[in-house]
Amino acid sequence: MSTYALHHRRLGTQVGLVLLLPLCLALGLAVTVVRDAAEHHHDTVVTERRAFVALAATAVTRGLENERGALALAGGKVTDQVEQRRRETDRAVEKFHEDAGPGAADTALAPRLARARTALDGLDRARAADLTRPGDLPDAVSAYHDAIEALGALAFAPGPGPGPDSADGTAARATDTARAVRALAAGTAALSAQRALIDAAPDTTALSGKDTAFLARQDGQRRYAAREFRAAADARSAPGQDATAIDNGCLAAPLARAAEGKRPARAEWGGCATRVLDRMHEVSSSLQEQSLHAASTARARAWEALLAHVALVACAVLVSAGVAAFVARRLVRRLQRLRRAALKAQHELPALVARVSRAPDPGGLALDVTPVDLGATDEVGDVTRAFDAVVREAVTQTCRQVVLRAVVHERLAAMSLRSHVLVHEQLDLLGRLQMAEGDPDALDSFFRLDHLANRMRRHGENMLLLTGAAPGRGHPRPEPLIDVLRAAASEVDEYTRAAVRQPVPAVTVPAEAVSTLTHLLAEVIDNAIRFSPPDRPVEVSAELLPGQQLVVRVRDEGSGIPRERLDALNVLLQGAPSADWMESEQIGLHVIGRLAAHLGARVCLDSSWRGTTVVVHLPAGRPATAPTERPLE
Repeated sequence: MSTYALHHRRLGTQVGLVLLLPLCLALGLAVTVVRDAAEHHHDTVVTERRAFVALAATAVTRGLENERGALALAGGKVTDQVEQRRRETDRAVEKFHEDAGPGAADTALAPRLARARTALDGLDRARAADLTRPGDLPDAVSAYHDAIEALGALAFAPGPGPGPDSADGTAARATDTARAVRALAAGTAALSAQRALIDAAPDTTALSGKDTAFLARQDGQRRYAAREFRAAADARSAPGQDATAIDNGCLAAPLARAAEGKRPARAEWGGCATRVLDRMHEVSSSLQEQSLHAASTARARAWEALLAHVALVACAVLVSAGVAAFVARRLVRRLQRLRRAALKAQHELPALVARVSRAPDPGGLALDVTPVDLGATDEVGDVTRAFDAVVREAVTQTCRQVVLRAVVHERLAAMSLRSHVLVHEQLDLLGRLQMAEGDPDALDSFFRLDHLANRMRRHGENMLLLTGAAPGRGHPRPEPLIDVLRAAASEVDEYTRAAVRQPVPAVTVPAEAVSTLTHLLAEVIDNAIRFSPPDRPVEVSAELLPGQQLVVRVRDEGSGIPRERLDALNVLLQGAPSADWMESEQIGLHVIGRLAAHLGARVCLDSSWRGTTVVVHLPAGRPATAPTERPLE
């Protein structure tokens, strides 16, 4: 979004955008934290699932070893003991398939599961192996060994777990435990194979070279597994199992005899091998149960941590969003109140000025200005109080300006009235001098002085009108309209350019309107002469419309007035008397407007490229329709 577009947004939108950015950043960081917690929980779930699979695989391995051992003791015959072992193995296999089902989605565990399932699918072929032929005993024993080895690969499959830098050493203990379980699985597989071959051989038959080689190979694997287990047990983070408790040395003598090709006595061999195998299975199961418990605990803690992170993030986001929304809403509402107050002041101040201007006593006028103070001490409160102070000062200054203007008007009116009285005395004196003078040159000078005095009187009356005072000039009797037009033309400077066009309606102007109409038309004619070419006349005409409405037109041949300015001038002519005439450049139009208002007339301008025409509409009944006493010229 560009700066220009943001600048023209509403304040609430701008504040929301400002608050949205840090909220989005905080939400992004929170999502990262929650995602890490979710990934850690997923890892603990995978670890727990693998621990379940490992326990189930160990149970199947033990069942297969026991089944093979029972079959070897039975001489390859399927006895009731062998059937019982097979049923136990089948239950363990069923439980394994049930626990290993979810592990198919584990990409690291899936290949091992597939290999174990394939090996278990061939269990019937292993069970069909013949243990009754002494020369084939290694192959028959190895038929079970493939499934046991495939399951042994699942017995120590570690999960992701915590990282190696874990402060509590969990990763190191998990590694040592997996190492110990792997060694036990390999050791039990080798010892179980040795026990099966020795138990399956007839008592009177010596072991063949193939048998001793098989036993030697398995014994090497068992010894290596035993060393690995001791190393894991002796490690700093060892599971705490006693390595000597697994094999106390009872296997050494029987296996030494077997290596020489002599079959150990059953009493010497069977109990020791079975005890060691059971002990190794117990230790392996114990370690795997510990791993399962640790994985379950880690999974529960990870789930609690995930819920805590989610709750904490949700609460933090909600609180942050709530606080931000509350602060933004409070700020925006206060600014909106200030905006409404400013707009209200914008509309009410002109009306207040007009009311003060019309008041007879502006100084004693009680003004009700409602403050907008929000009662806050922050920056917005300072702006609000400053705004209240500005409004109060504006109202105070308006009242002072109105009072000052009234005083100025009063002083101007007094000065103008004094000048007006002097001009009247001057006119009376000039009249007496003209009557007593017989010299034509002197009379001409007196006439010019009289014309100049009349113009001075008109300008003095203009000042009286603008200040709101009465002009003070009256007329004793009604006069014909033609005389009013000529009198108006005679009061301007270049009166010779004012041409009254005939015919003029034979109407009489009432005595109370003669002076005002003469003054009005003199101002219009004077204005037309000043804005027309010096060599062109100004035409004055009158027309009586139907309904006894008199219309007087004053037309000049100037350059015309642009339409926009013409409309503004017509508004000025037809509007109410204004108090701002001192600030205007069109004082003559203000005088014309006041005179027209006094007569009840309407004055308007019409302009074209041929010139400008001023039209004065006198109301019906203002001029009398009685015939004039003198003929129209």
